[in-house]
Amino acid sequence: MDPSTLEEGSSGDSTFVVTPKSRDFLLTDEGLAPGEPIIMPKMLDGMGPFARMAGAWLLFAVGLPVLLLLLDSTSSHLALVPLLVGVVFALGCTSFGTFLWRGVIMKPPPYKRTRVFDESNVSAGTSNDVEHIVVITNGKAGTNKKGSKLEVCKKVWEKVGKVTVISTTHRGHAYEIARDHDLSDVDVLAAIGGDGTIHEVLNGYLSRPERSSPRDGVGSCDGRGTRFGFIPGGSGNNVCRTMGTVNVEKAARWCTGGSSSQGGGDNLGFDCIKVTAKGETICSINTLVFGLIGDIGVLAEGLRVCGPSRYENTAFIKLLCGYQKHITITFTFTDGSTSVTDADYLSCFINLTQYFGKGHRVCPEARLDNGSADFIGLKAGVATRGELLAALMQAETGAHLSNPKTEHIREIKKAKLVFDGPGIFVIDGEAMRHDGEVLVEIFRKQVRVMGERDSMAGGDVKSKT
Repeated sequence: MDPSTLEEGSSGDSTFVVTPKSRDFLLTDEGLAPGEPIIMPKMLDGMGPFARMAGAWLLFAVGLPVLLLLLDSTSSHLALVPLLVGVVFALGCTSFGTFLWRGVIMKPPPYKRTRVFDESNVSAGTSNDVEHIVVITNGKAGTNKKGSKLEVCKKVWEKVGKVTVISTTHRGHAYEIARDHDLSDVDVLAAIGGDGTIHEVLNGYLSRPERSSPRDGVGSCDGRGTRFGFIPGGSGNNVCRTMGTVNVEKAARWCTGGSSSQGGGDNLGFDCIKVTAKGETICSINTLVFGLIGDIGVLAEGLRVCGPSRYENTAFIKLLCGYQKHITITFTFTDGSTSVTDADYLSCFINLTQYFGKGHRVCPEARLDNGSADFIGLKAGVATRGELLAALMQAETGAHLSNPKTEHIREIKKAKLVFDGPGIFVIDGEAMRHDGEVLVEIFRKQVRVMGERDSMAGGDVKSKT
């Protein structure tokens, strides 16, 4: 299917519905089932060339000096020669020097902070009064120095007429609550948790059977036009970071309505990404990741003994192995023009938000209400291992945009990604199967979220709360 045949959605005057079966293709903790026809590389595939090069260097720069010292302990000066030659060779003749220089010593300055909402994006004629908040809380949301995140929120919401608390008990429960709970008298549906909880809540809401035509340019499925409140309670909190806060108390104040100028929150239109894979539709509000970081959830299973660090270890190992994923991408832009890229990628991202993972600012120019997404790609084959490692290090602050090895494409309305066969990609932190093709479309202002119109992305990322 050509992406141009997808329904128009970025103008804010149409909507889409998440299909229930889409969740069947999310990868569970059990991983891939035996016999699944998914192309997945082995952990050490491609390690041979690097292992030979590294082994030769170790023998010369370390092994030879040790041997010389064993043969003659008085020849310490002579033993230093191969070590020094080895260091000079590593820094000047391999990409390790590039990584050390560009990724550590002379890393470019952080990318400037940017607005993520348009100045006109407030209320659009809908009421901003808040009388009833339903809050879905993840039991793993944790505590801070002021107590549990829920207690912090309750204190802020003391003057709200009614607060209903619903705690999740199992994976997918937040999805079920947002899909089935009666929202007829609910002003704000809040979620305390990480990006995964927000993903579940949005997808549950967008799968409600009674979803009607858009209201005031925003998809609505209830009489009051329920808005969302996102309270940071996870490890990444990338949606909240992009909105301008990881502070629980501040995010809770946004949910009280009024306006940000009065200490409350603005009623803001918020884009969504419609993702179609294996014939089913799911929503992304954060990030889509393809390539190494998309496959990593499966590849890392063999390193469970390493605990949470297995993901970083797997990424490092596969980068050294020369990992690459062939993808053909057809982009349709907001002005109607198209372009096609056919390349081997280490990893690539399609983002609504500016952040990925644990606060890495991969798309520092992304906005949340302009009906478009940003693309960041790291091509394999045209960059050395050191250059790719440096770009990944720079991505923590958005400095990688100045790296010539980073592919940056803006104002994407639709995209069609074609792979060599079935595989895995990551949607808002969740691994999902595809059958060799993924369709993406950005829908403008699909939902309303309580926030601060004038906030800057990453506004208080150093906050402890």
